[in-house]
Amino acid sequence: MGKYPEKLFKILMKKIGSDQGVYSAIRRKENKFKAVRPEILFYLVAVDYGIIISKYEKDEEILKKVDELSQRAGTKKVSKNKEESPRENQKPVEIDPFSISLSKFNLSYDLSKECKIKKPYSKEIDHAIKILEEFIMEKLNLDGGFYGQKLIEEANKKNIFERKDKGEQRGLYFLYSSAMLWLRNSGAHKRRVSGKEECLEIILFVDYLIKLFDKLVDEKKK
Repeated sequence: MGKYPEKLFKILMKKIGSDQGVYSAIRRKENKFKAVRPEILFYLVAVDYGIIISKYEKDEEILKKVDELSQRAGTKKVSKNKEESPRENQKPVEIDPFSISLSKFNLSYDLSKECKIKKPYSKEIDHAIKILEEFIMEKLNLDGGFYGQKLIEEANKKNIFERKDKGEQRGLYFLYSSAMLWLRNSGAHKRRVSGKEECLEIILFVDYLIKLFDKLVDEKKK
């Protein structure tokens, strides 16, 4: 490796495939840039492969010369800038959706404030459904004594689900009935066993039900 920085030479070897490949790349630079020192040509090859050479060479004159030649050759000036190494073999960064704060989902206020994606997940699900019940009671101006399916029946009596299309009307009624008869009661009648994925899905679904019910009540007032 001679006059070339050993660590950088090994990095280039890995990128190009062999030490002979590195020397061949330097010779090609030599044919293009006459009377340029070999170490400068070596750094030019490194720049071609997106390497920040200022990590390995501190001589400002050398760095300046490499940048000048790189610009002449039409190579991006990268000796001191952000490294632009080939990324074809790199895996994309995956974001765990369960690590994102619920506040990022623009949830209704009580859900965002009181619910978390944490163990025990079943407790968080039950709490979200309780928030839905309390929201519906508040929107219907009910003092108490109404819960679960009774609450939905009361909303139906007040024509909250009324639509011109009777199919849509039944759909809204059954949507909220199902939330109470299945989501609420399945946790009330026996111990719920849930994972974090189901916890997130149900909290987001409850948020949809809260916002939809709010819209239905406001439409009824008009």
